[in-house]
Amino acid sequence: MLPCDFERQQIFYWLQKVSSVTAWHRIFEFYKAWATATENSVREAHARGWNDKTALPQAEYALILKGLAHCEEGILRLGKGDKRVFKFDANGEFAMARRILFHWAEMTTRIEMGENIIDEKHTPLWGDFCNTLTAACQAWQECARHILEPRYLDEPGRTLYGDWLRAELKVMPFPKELDVVPNPTENTFVSTDNYTPCSGIWEPIEVPKASFLSLLVTTPKPQPPFKIMGAMNYLHGGAKAPKITVETATDNFDLNTTWRLLWRDDRYNEGAVPKEEALYHFTAPKEARTSSPGVWKADEITWAESGAVASVAGRWLVESDLHASVTLQQGQKLPLYQGREVRWVLAND
Repeated sequence: MLPCDFERQQIFYWLQKVSSVTAWHRIFEFYKAWATATENSVREAHARGWNDKTALPQAEYALILKGLAHCEEGILRLGKGDKRVFKFDANGEFAMARRILFHWAEMTTRIEMGENIIDEKHTPLWGDFCNTLTAACQAWQECARHILEPRYLDEPGRTLYGDWLRAELKVMPFPKELDVVPNPTENTFVSTDNYTPCSGIWEPIEVPKASFLSLLVTTPKPQPPFKIMGAMNYLHGGAKAPKITVETATDNFDLNTTWRLLWRDDRYNEGAVPKEEALYHFTAPKEARTSSPGVWKADEITWAESGAVASVAGRWLVESDLHASVTLQQGQKLPLYQGREVRWVLAND
């Protein structure tokens, strides 16, 4: 499955948007609202003498504030052009901000499923805490899952073109007129497992296999016209270029590739934010659900949304990430995945 020309324009615009300082400043505001909800709970518990009973003690609030500080530092550095804040290393401010956020996302999921128990009676404003946490996680995941460097260096590119992305592109907000995808005349390439020279948007292309003779001489650079292999990805300068995951009608598999640089991310080096960022619109967090999460079945496949009750016991897979799964008993609720609502598919083990 390969994107058409119009979808390439959409993907290019979208990757610019979710890697922008505007997007991450918006995430920070949701993170800050969550920290404020925690502070209100801690103060109320203290006023009532419940410091030893509340599920949100002062120590947890201090950890959340540290995460908020990392998020704020990431925005300040990104606003000066430092793209290293997206990496998973000592420079990765957003990776450090993520830890406590998604620790609590997992905790609340376990509490909802009955695996963990808290004294909700002595934890003031628990509903506000959970609601602001969910909003922060949803805003975070809209951008982070395709921009932040993964923890494990052998993971393939984060953006995969397939049924999931094709469906998402149909509901994402886009301007009426999209810019044409850049087609550089001076090309920069990097192959899987080699170090990416700069942060930016790269596209995987097909390169003919090297012949025996070419092993004895310098391999020439790929020449146009270029045939793409998959979706563009935002790659990080100084990181090893990843493989790509290719999706077919029946399967998906990982391949080595050659990445071609389409756009070098030099934004904010002078401290200025491009005017078009004022027009960016986002889809998460989602508005409150007006109906119950659904469960449905077709062609021997059973789907269910986060929050729905599992109709049968078994292993359920995340539809957009089939490597992720959860084993549930009949009657248990399908959880969030990485802080967001997803569709789960019952595995036919």
